[in-house]
Amino acid sequence: MRPSRPWVTVGRVSWLIFLRWLVLVSAAIVFASLAGAVLADSTAWLDLPLIRFAEGGRGGGLTQVMRAFTWLGNGPTLAGVAVVAAVGLVARGQRVPALFVAVVAVGAGGLNALLKLAFSRPRPLLMAQLAHAGGYSFPSGHAMAGAAIYGALAVVAVRRFPRQRWWVVGASVVTVFAIGASRVYLGVHYPSDVVAGWALGVSWPLWLGPLLLARSSVGPAPAS
Repeated sequence: MRPSRPWVTVGRVSWLIFLRWLVLVSAAIVFASLAGAVLADSTAWLDLPLIRFAEGGRGGGLTQVMRAFTWLGNGPTLAGVAVVAAVGLVARGQRVPALFVAVVAVGAGGLNALLKLAFSRPRPLLMAQLAHAGGYSFPSGHAMAGAAIYGALAVVAVRRFPRQRWWVVGASVVTVFAIGASRVYLGVHYPSDVVAGWALGVSWPLWLGPLLLARSSVGPAPAS
């Protein structure tokens, strides 16, 4: 029988706690800085170079790819992802993680709507828009909700499904980045909108995790 090594578990938990707080503090600084810059109308240093870069890289095939990525961050798509994930988790006996995903999804949408009203930033008009987008611009709803929901799935995978965690985390990171990049490419968001959305979206499940994913929900992955 392999001897237990409790210090390994303690070290891993301590590292995860440190990483969580590092991300939360960094995200808070990023969002606060960008929010202040938006209110002061001083985001050109970030927005203009990236918008010009995106405009210069536009092409027919790439545009279709970007539209596909932006579809992954649409409200109905994300709602469907959250529902399917929650139902699948309940079916596997994972009710607390299912509730976690649902609360993350609803909370991200509500918080984004309030922030858009609070900042009331108009959509960019610096290049032709290749997709329809209504409402205000800051922070990006696609970037924020995408980071929150796909991020929640990554958190659940890390805590409950260790065998699948790396590909779930990797797929989530790539998807979230692609969704945000597509919003700039399609001309419907400033880069500062997207970065702020990422910061808030990543933070939301990390804040809720310790509250909703109780200690009793942590353990080895259930049998397939």
